[in-house]
Amino acid sequence: MPVIALEHAFEIWLRDELPLPEEVGDVSFESPEGTWGSSITRPTINLFLFDVSRAAQPAVAPSPRRDATGVVVQDRAAPAMSFWYLVSAWGGGVREEHQLLGDAVKAALRSSSISVPAKYPGLIGPAQVALADASQVRGRDLWGNLGGKLRPSVVFVATAAVALDKQTRVAPPVERVRIDVAPVRPSSDEPSRWSVWFGQNRSRVREPR
Repeated sequence: MPVIALEHAFEIWLRDELPLPEEVGDVSFESPEGTWGSSITRPTINLFLFDVSRAAQPAVAPSPRRDATGVVVQDRAAPAMSFWYLVSAWGGGVREEHQLLGDAVKAALRSSSISVPAKYPGLIGPAQVALADASQVRGRDLWGNLGGKLRPSVVFVATAAVALDKQTRVAPPVERVRIDVAPVRPSSDEPSRWSVWFGQNRSRVREPR
């Protein structure tokens, strides 16, 4: 699943960049609506996925590969998708939350992409990460729909190529070209000639110099 793969990548990246080790704080992907944050006591970064859209980037066409049976297959081109996350900080006092949110903002400004662990399939290559422009969406516009109190927040936009898990068989790539040369028996009034075979059943006659 692409979302699961992306969120594992987000958690690994944030824990390393902030830093926020597991024994210190949490990375959550729950919806921060209503009284969700009332029971949080540890420093917590919340990333709430509120929208998914087709990205402007072109689809990624993977190279042909051999499947488990040895057949050469071509994976269908992976479309680029954008995943929009409302990011907020919870737990501790106001200063601690602001510090945590500020560290998350700096992490996004420092890194243009995050690696996706290979054990979580669904995405092809790294995910591009950026802060959403104010003209696109504002975090404050989302809190009213969540039914919660307005909080300091930012919006992360992660763009990645989504694997479609669909392949078609293709002809195997050319691995060797063979050229065979053989004499052609001439008639009494013709000079000697040679026939040259290229690849599969293609030939031409070469006249002697």
